[in-house]
Amino acid sequence: MGLKKESFKELKTILTASGLPSYQEIFDIADEVTDILMSEKTEYRPVASDGEVGGLLDFKDVTEPLVVVPDLHARPYFLLNILSYKMESGKTIFEALEDKDIFLVFVGDILHTERNTRDRWTAAALEFAENIYTGPAISAEMKEGLSLLCGLMKLKIMFPHNCHILKGNHENIYNYTGDGDFGFRKFADEGNMCRLFIQDYYGDDILYMIHCFEKNLPLLFLGNKCLISHAEPKIPYSRKELIDARMLGSVVEGLTWTENDAAQEGSVEATIKNLTGLEDCGDYVYLGGHRPVNGNYKLRQNGLYIQFHNPGRQNVAIVKSDKKFNPNLDIVEVAK
Repeated sequence: MGLKKESFKELKTILTASGLPSYQEIFDIADEVTDILMSEKTEYRPVASDGEVGGLLDFKDVTEPLVVVPDLHARPYFLLNILSYKMESGKTIFEALEDKDIFLVFVGDILHTERNTRDRWTAAALEFAENIYTGPAISAEMKEGLSLLCGLMKLKIMFPHNCHILKGNHENIYNYTGDGDFGFRKFADEGNMCRLFIQDYYGDDILYMIHCFEKNLPLLFLGNKCLISHAEPKIPYSRKELIDARMLGSVVEGLTWTENDAAQEGSVEATIKNLTGLEDCGDYVYLGGHRPVNGNYKLRQNGLYIQFHNPGRQNVAIVKSDKKFNPNLDIVEVAK
């Protein structure tokens, strides 16, 4: 129990830090987690055609409960509340991870706050207009985003087999357009502003280390009763396309950027069948975030695709292998 308390304390210290993480802290954590991701050439993560780690995580035979987390968007307190949340077993999610009793999957989108922060982004944009790249507004934003990023990377280091982070459309620290990625802006020029902040405050080395972490993230998780990706699959994808996803820009785009009503009808059902070999989808559902919803969830594609990213709530989805997922019962809020 002492080891659990110390490990949790270490994560809590990262997530509740009063200032920005140091250069060395980010460098060391990003270096270690990238080594883990690059060597994740395992039975559950098949190797791509180029010999690098593939984009598919295959855990269809696991029977442990699966906790799925929608977009975090620079909310370190959300991650802390997730880890402190008590499951039906009486264990917190962190304790269950330590005992390898659950799997924890994040759909991506780590940086860039999107709730009640329009004024801060506006203030940051004014700073950047004056060529001030590390002013108070953007520094406050990056403190939250980088604390969360370091906490997530540390969690993956602690539990490499049971904790998985998928790539979202915001995992693009270079703010690059190409290979399925696109530069991002919403309230302001967030993608470019975050890039310039890191370059000015930390230097190009840290920018590159975060990029290495991002480019080695998987894109789709296949579980016992569900599929998970950041966004609704734009078209049906085969197992081979998903394994080779990072070599195929259209697959990256199709799993991270799909707008509402832009996906091909039947893409979810076909992808489930392609990966499971089932003649019908049975008890499977497909979970994703990306586009915000009102309430706890929105059903798409005849109820097979469940969006559950509500920026105003701290919801997670709990999927069990002995029953079909019910969004009315199995999406729970972890906020205290």
